[in-house]
Amino acid sequence: MTDVLSRRERKKDETRHRIFHAAIGLFRKQGFEQTTVDDITEKADVAKGTFFNYFRRKEAVLAFLSETRLQAIEENAESFLAEARPAREKLMALYSSAASAYEEDRELSRYVLIELMTRMFSPTEEVVMRWHEQIVRLVTQGQENGEFRHDLASLRVEAVLTGLYYATLYEWVCGVPDAFSLVEELRARLTLAMEGIAS
Repeated sequence: MTDVLSRRERKKDETRHRIFHAAIGLFRKQGFEQTTVDDITEKADVAKGTFFNYFRRKEAVLAFLSETRLQAIEENAESFLAEARPAREKLMALYSSAASAYEEDRELSRYVLIELMTRMFSPTEEVVMRWHEQIVRLVTQGQENGEFRHDLASLRVEAVLTGLYYATLYEWVCGVPDAFSLVEELRARLTLAMEGIAS
């Protein structure tokens, strides 16, 4: 029975990923606004009803993109925490890695960011909460190692750093193309913030 269920789950995952990859390919090729659900289902070779079994709407594909990126971070979280380097460097690496994923496709990133922002206003949004948790763990590690001030709440530090991250990302996505390098500017701003929390 377990093998049957696992085969069924694998089949579901394969279908979800086929739809996802077809959609992302179309978004990149012809633009998010120009791509319809019909385009996606034709490319993925699935029925329209199948699409809606996995994604409530076209924008949900973008939410799944954020989810897959977060899952990759979570899968490596324990080994990342255990690395013998300062928490400050780990935080910089985590934010930089997240930002570099956006640099791959500026136009698509605009829609990913819009979708993410709509979900961020829900205090119980799971993906948002899981991201915050990863950052708080690193901040706490930095405080325990004596890198960061102990008189600051780790949640407040995380809010400041993540606020900087989203503000920089928003400015890059919505601003003048090539006005600045997203990752370079983010690292510069985070450096300023981390100097303020250093012990």
